Amino acid sequence: MTWTVIVLLSALASLCGASAPDCGDLIQPFIPDDQELIFGKWVYVMGAGDPMPYHQAMGSIKSSWIELSPTSTDHTVTLRWGDCYFNRCVYGHDNATVTDTTIAFRKNLSLHNGQILKTCHDCLLWSGSFQNLDVTGRFILHFTRSGTIDPKDVEVFKKQVNCQNFPENFHSYDGKTELCPDDKQRTE
Repeated sequence: MTWTVIVLLSALASLCGASAPDCGDLIQPFIPDDQELIFGKWVYVMGAGDPMPYHQAMGSIKSSWIELSPTSTDHTVTLRWGDCYFNRCVYGHDNATVTDTTIAFRKNLSLHNGQILKTCHDCLLWSGSFQNLDVTGRFILHFTRSGTIDPKDVEVFKKQVNCQNFPENFHSYDGKTELCPDDKQRTE
């Protein structure tokens, strides 16, 4: 009788372990069948960076949005952004190059290369690396259409952060700081 209980418990434990996603499942590139799914405006909700000075600097971002738009050129999208930090809005734009599952663009003085990873519905998860002069680092940025995120999706994000060995004390948008105004006619 005891042996049967042990076998039953072992089988149950392996079933429970099989149902939990592993890191391979959690950090898969997202390649949408319909590219329109990634176009439009996204509001930053949480993220982490590495090395630690970059991670700490991310804490100064009070709000941020990005917008991805198609261009007439294959493998190129327009990336615009508005970041609020140190009580001011900083805007920018660049044409990002899409190659297979990698997106490359320049932001300020940095060259960024990254991938969009699978994540929750109406979410965009961007993970990659940057090079700024002689400093290199990594980032993982989570965006949603609304600027809010379901707590269960936060738990998945924590696992994704852990799978990529980012600092566990990720930064998050407080949901209160106003987003920088988005005036497309404004000179950037």
